Order: sequence, then structure tokens, then C-alpha cells
Amino acid sequence: MIGTHSNCSGGITPWNTFLTCEENYDSFYGETEYDEENTPNHRPSIYGWENFYNYPSEHYGWVVEIDPKDGKAQKHIALGRFAHECCTLYELEDKRVVAYTGDDKNNEHLYKFISSESRSLKEGTLYVADIDNGKWLALDWENQPLLKKKFKDQTEVLIRAREAAKLLGATELNRPEDIEIAPITGNVLISLTNNYSKEDFHGSILKIEEDDGAFDALTFKASTYKAGGEESGFSCPDNLAFDQAGNLWITSDMSGSVMNKEAGPYMPFKNNSLFVIPRYGEDAGKVIRVASAPRDAELTGPWFSPDGKTLFLSVQHPGEQTTDLDQPTSQWPFDGDNVPKPAVVAITGDLIEKFNVLNQLEA
Repeated sequence: MIGTHSNCSGGITPWNTFLTCEENYDSFYGETEYDEENTPNHRPSIYGWENFYNYPSEHYGWVVEIDPKDGKAQKHIALGRFAHECCTLYELEDKRVVAYTGDDKNNEHLYKFISSESRSLKEGTLYVADIDNGKWLALDWENQPLLKKKFKDQTEVLIRAREAAKLLGATELNRPEDIEIAPITGNVLISLTNNYSKEDFHGSILKIEEDDGAFDALTFKASTYKAGGEESGFSCPDNLAFDQAGNLWITSDMSGSVMNKEAGPYMPFKNNSLFVIPRYGEDAGKVIRVASAPRDAELTGPWFSPDGKTLFLSVQHPGEQTTDLDQPTSQWPFDGDNVPKPAVVAITGDLIEKFNVLNQLEA
């Protein structure tokens, strides 16, 4: 396996192991690309790690399952290879597992894996979303003539999942990142962060309604749950989380290179932030800003304690645009040495309890 790399979000399995997702591996090891004659060529990475470590790029770009009891890890080939932002699971009544995962890159795709065995991610069928027609397209070499013509076997289809998805006509999306399943409605929400190449600067949240509410359905309805922009009050949605009452919490991912620029589209939003969309009450459906990130930082990984009284957040790379160490753009967390530091914070208080407890009672 040669370790795991470029890990982003993940998930927890019903059998109490955890998943971590390899995301932007190509920045470190490059990528193998194929020409019209199917001849492989290496696209160099940004950081050039392949010049020092002879690790093929194909070793990365997978969902990795880790058993916390013994530390054993396994990369799940059946879930496909791309820049996984997350892996969100749903267990069916027969204990088979459905896994949703997005490819966090411009013009890439949304995927769904349906296992063929109970409580296992080793075998099953990987699908990619045709949003325009509401269909899950099987990345199945045996039953897809187009894939048989291009690839030599199913393993190659999974390694080159991006190519296979495009060959079948999957819908290109604007950086599909986090995916969460609404605990009350069962709708699947996907954050589409942005896509400068298509002039989608503010992104949106996509809603998937599986037909008949069946997570192993092969047809669905798709719509925009909430579009980013000045009117809605948020931009570049990234991580999502639902609290116990079904309110949706969102963190944003505006790049440090574009935030707070007078001439840019992000000036009205200032820093990245934490938002909530209440499900109940007079503010239902409104986007409410709850917390602002430090300068040049991003808030990630919102997660509630089991009692719903504490919200945990990671604060990533505060002051990342600093060019002079004596004058950092941020000094957060202001602990005396003026050096900005990433950290995990816990938010408690009446607001968190109100959303998790009172709204739940109102339902």
C-alpha cells in the first residue's frame, strides 16, 4: 500500500472502523494520463515528490478503511480512484452498504457504491451520476460495451474512474465535496464548492432524492437545495453536518488567495465562516452566520457531541497568506507568541443547545 496520502474527510462505518479519503494526491505524485491511442504518459506533480520516491501515482486516490483497534488499513479499490473528498455510508436493511463519494475537482463527478456483501466495501458496483437524466450509471466493464472497448478489465475501469465516468456521459459538477444524508427527510445533500472555469464563483448545494426513498435505487430526482451568492448570504460551501433536530450546518471554502480582495467576488463575505440553516421556526430555510474564521483560515469538519451540546470545528491554516513572519496576517489563537496555529475548537452554549434540543421538541 505504501501508506496513505493527501487525506481529507472520511466517515465511520456501521461496524465501527473509520474511513479516510485520499484527495489531491496528484499535487505530490502527478498522474498517469492516456492519449487517444491509450498510451500512458506521466503528468508531473506540483511538488515533485515522484522525483524522490518511486511510488506510482496509482497507489493513491482511494478510500482507506482503518481499524482503530489494531491500526490495520485497507484501500478499497471497488470504490474507484479519484480525488475523494468524503465517503458517506448508509446501511440497508440486509446490511449491505451504500457509499456516496465526490471527486473534488472542477468538472468531475458524483459517485455511489452499492456493496454486494453485508457490512463490507470490498465488492459491489460503482455508479456515477447522470444528473440531467436522474440515473446512476454502472461503471461495470462486463456490461458496458463502451468500457470494454476502452479498458482491459474492471480493475482498470476503477483505476481510471474519471475517464470511465466521462465515457458513459456522467454529468460534470462544480467540485463535489462533502456529502451528508438528511436524518429526517433522507435526502442526500452534496456541496458543490465552485468552478471558476464555468464562472460559478459561489457554488451551491445539490439535493438528490432517491426514488421511493431507496438508497440502492438506480434513479433519482436532482435539484438545487441552496445556491451560494450575496442573496443567500454564503459562498463556496464545503463541509456539511446535520444536528439532532435536522438543522443543516455549513462551513465555507473561499481560497485565501481571493478572500477580502476589493476587486473580487468574495469581498461581501469577508472571512470563511460557519453557517446554519434552521429546519424549524420563523427562520426556517434562512442562512444564518454563526461564527467567522480567523484571517486566511478555513473552518472544517463540523461534528456534534452525542448529547448535541458541543460543536467541534477544525481551524485550518490561519494566516496562510503571510509573507513576512514578523508580520503575520493572523495571530490566532493569540497565545502569546504571535504565530498563527491550526487547532480544533469546541463551541458550546445556549445557541447550540437551542438548535439541538428545543427545535427537536418543536418537531
